[in-house]
Amino acid sequence: MALPTTKGDSRPKGWGPETQARVAALLGVLDEDIRHIEATLLRLDALRSLLIKRDDKALQKLLEEIHEQGESYAATEFRRQALRRELAADLELPEDELTLSGLLSRLQGQDRASVGERQAKLKFLIARLKREHTLTSLLIADCAKFNRSLLRVFLGPAGKTGTTYSPTGAARHPTGVTLLNMQL
Repeated sequence: MALPTTKGDSRPKGWGPETQARVAALLGVLDEDIRHIEATLLRLDALRSLLIKRDDKALQKLLEEIHEQGESYAATEFRRQALRRELAADLELPEDELTLSGLLSRLQGQDRASVGERQAKLKFLIARLKREHTLTSLLIADCAKFNRSLLRVFLGPAGKTGTTYSPTGAARHPTGVTLLNMQL
């Protein structure tokens, strides 16, 4: 759907200086998004490295940093949503229908190239982030599995250290099964 244009101007009708300023502000928000995702990728890499090294102090510090980053990023998210709402109103569209692709189709010239470039970069980074997130999740799951295995070695199956009974009622004591005896 093409928007009507004013005579002699290739921009859509209603595309005034306020809309141009909003597009410029959106480019700034997209740049912040790119920096945020790049920083997140670095933190995921550091997280995996610290998990492997078992550096608890550095890991705790990194997790606090990740939490702070998430809280500070909320302001950027709020700004993006406000700009989206304002741009949708400028273009007379419902807010939920305005996407970067939809906005891109209404832009021209340098704005179109700039938004398109950032959109492509974000798509690439998000695909990479999904992959890195999956790898990190798998590593954490492997660490948890290894820790459970260690607990089984030290404490016995499911941590059971008491007497068990066979189907015939004979008592079986778990001697020699575990490395640690939990009874005092």
